[in-house]
Amino acid sequence: MKTQMIEFENLLETFKSKIDTKEFKKLQVDFDKSDTIFFIGNGGVHSVATHAASDVSRLTSKKCYSLDSASYLTSIANDYSYNNIFIRWLEDYAVEGSNSMVIGFSGSGNSKNVISCLTLATDKYNFKTNLISGQKSAFLPDYIDQVCFDNKYFHVHEILCMLTFYQLIHGTGNSCPTIKDEIVRKGAHAESYRTTKYKEI
Repeated sequence: MKTQMIEFENLLETFKSKIDTKEFKKLQVDFDKSDTIFFIGNGGVHSVATHAASDVSRLTSKKCYSLDSASYLTSIANDYSYNNIFIRWLEDYAVEGSNSMVIGFSGSGNSKNVISCLTLATDKYNFKTNLISGQKSAFLPDYIDQVCFDNKYFHVHEILCMLTFYQLIHGTGNSCPTIKDEIVRKGAHAESYRTTKYKEI
């Protein structure tokens, strides 16, 4: 019996068409101009946010942050409620007058803690903001930018969010190393240590 593949909603075609829209191009321009970027999201896209903060920092000159401390997150959620976790976190890390941006991920487009943080970032700090959503938000203020993929499934949206931050990296003129390049680099690095410091790695 042939295995039935999970539905991916033709995500590559969706992504290719989306990156040529004025909304995505505006996202790329704002991303390019920002020195510091905060990534936020819940559940699966929270993992995407932490991944984005890691790789954008590693592959560009930008400083990136995500709320990836379980101790810090649960402390805020306990003291101020879960709906306020990103607001409290941003207020601890934001620098007024800095050239910063907040990018939020939300499958439904209606995540309260994400929208409230984007609103605070715009209203209080005048940061650039953008919501990457799977469905059009019913609550996002109209002065906050949104890139909506019109997805049916959460797993498809999560993949598109990951594709988005790698596309943004690419749009800055940077790129990800190939797997082969990394194998060669790590091999040379390991051999250097082996011959100069350690007998075994």
